[in-house]
Amino acid sequence: MGTNSKTINRIIKILLTFLIISSCEKDDICIEGSDSTNRITIGFINYASDSPTGINLSNISGVDNDSIVSESFSGNEIKLPLMINSDETKYVLVLNKVSDTLTIYHQTNHLYLNRSCGFKSNFLIKSDTEIIKESGWIRKVSIVQDSIFNEEKTNIYIHY
Repeated sequence: MGTNSKTINRIIKILLTFLIISSCEKDDICIEGSDSTNRITIGFINYASDSPTGINLSNISGVDNDSIVSESFSGNEIKLPLMINSDETKYVLVLNKVSDTLTIYHQTNHLYLNRSCGFKSNFLIKSDTEIIKESGWIRKVSIVQDSIFNEEKTNIYIHY
């Protein structure tokens, strides 16, 4: 009788373990590399030659979130996050000690992925995106792709 009850207990433990493991659903795990909120891609164009050109910024910082995005940046384009809880995101861009504030107005659309990954946000850039100049190194901003669904396409160009 003792051997049978041990065997039954062992079978019950195996069945319970199997039930617990099999009760996990596919969306209980957020796989690395799955969809996430995309950032805006900003390219830089030389105003005189009207061609994409690299730039050397000494500082990029967010407004209203007290974060320095980059103490220095060098390149043709940069990817920056947009605020998901607001309809505008502001960045101060500094070139040769001259600061300009870029205000990006956007509409946020939240998309539920699953229980583990939560939500992702897609953005639509509004046409009233603007620059606030102190001295003004930025000449103009042009929107070329107003929807932000992937980071591979340039969304706006800063002409300097």
